[in-house]
Amino acid sequence: MDILSISGWAFGALAAVGALAAGYVRVRSSVDNQTAEIWKGEAEAQKARADRLEAQLDELSGRVARLEAENRHLSELVTGQAAIAELRSLMVTQHQELTSLISEAH
Repeated sequence: MDILSISGWAFGALAAVGALAAGYVRVRSSVDNQTAEIWKGEAEAQKARADRLEAQLDELSGRVARLEAENRHLSELVTGQAAIAELRSLMVTQHQELTSLISEAH
């Protein structure tokens, strides 16, 4: 074999190795792109879920705030009813005392 044929074989072998390397890079790039698309889709799904949960949390926070306000209002009504009942009892007692004093004076 002469030098020309050896260099031809070497060049051919290098070309084959280069083609295989290029093919590997292409396949690897395709796999990486597919993996990136899968992760991108997963990230978008998780973001959508987080947005839904945030909206539900906001709604629940609003409902809790309304329930707390209603609870305060009902507590004020109950407290007011107790005060009215106490005042009524005091008025009845004082009325009985005045009636008794007037009866004794006649």
